[in-house]
Amino acid sequence: MTSVSEFMKAAPARLEGNTPWASRYAGELRRVVVEQANGSARNVQRHLGPSELGVPCDRQVVGKLAGVPATNHVADPWPSIVGTAVHAWLADAFTAANAGLDFPRWLAEQRVVPHPDHSGTGDLYDAKESAVVDHKVLGESSMAKIRSVAGPPIKYIIQLILYGKGFRLMGLPVTRVALAAYPRTAASLDGLYVWERATGPQDDALIEEVFALTGRRKQMAEEIISGRLTLTDIPTSADDSECFFCPFYRPQSKRDNGPGCPGPNS
Repeated sequence: MTSVSEFMKAAPARLEGNTPWASRYAGELRRVVVEQANGSARNVQRHLGPSELGVPCDRQVVGKLAGVPATNHVADPWPSIVGTAVHAWLADAFTAANAGLDFPRWLAEQRVVPHPDHSGTGDLYDAKESAVVDHKVLGESSMAKIRSVAGPPIKYIIQLILYGKGFRLMGLPVTRVALAAYPRTAASLDGLYVWERATGPQDDALIEEVFALTGRRKQMAEEIISGRLTLTDIPTSADDSECFFCPFYRPQSKRDNGPGCPGPNS
């Protein structure tokens, strides 16, 4: 039996306000923001771009390809909203920085097509450095991972080299990809950190492996669509770092056998 204290800990935190009216109004503001975020093109798209093809978990990617309804209603959209707003500001800033140059150096928000079925938008191309840059607006724990010896998660690296491939297919030289990590919760830009690696045709074999894996995941998605498989028939990743923001994460499904994914090794 659940105790009162356990029940209260599990209950959503009360929205802040200095009066009952303010608390109620905070709820109204939050509702509009969340509904807009959940209905945005980014969240309802069935098309998977370079940012998603490198996710290690088959179940997450296959579920998205199959259009499985989301069951994770816990993840807060605010980090994504902040990231989208910062990306738009940075695009304007780098585009404006071309003013007065003999030749434009910065190409922001460029549509690229590393694979006919999986286009995406590259955040920034630097013509002077022949570099492709991806902006990430990250919290402290994610920033720490980027700064660690291990470096960025594989999904970020795959995303970078796919963008690099897309720009190369446009005829632009790309010798380097870089992840620019901006601190989302800091009071200054002092925490800005850049991770980079060389790229080029030497990455084409890895890119073909990613496309082959995507092809196998598409076949599994078709099995789900046809009803021959369910989401839980698809293997999960052993790493749970992707779970919290996965649209299909629902830990209680392990207990009630309801929809959703309870997590790794399930």
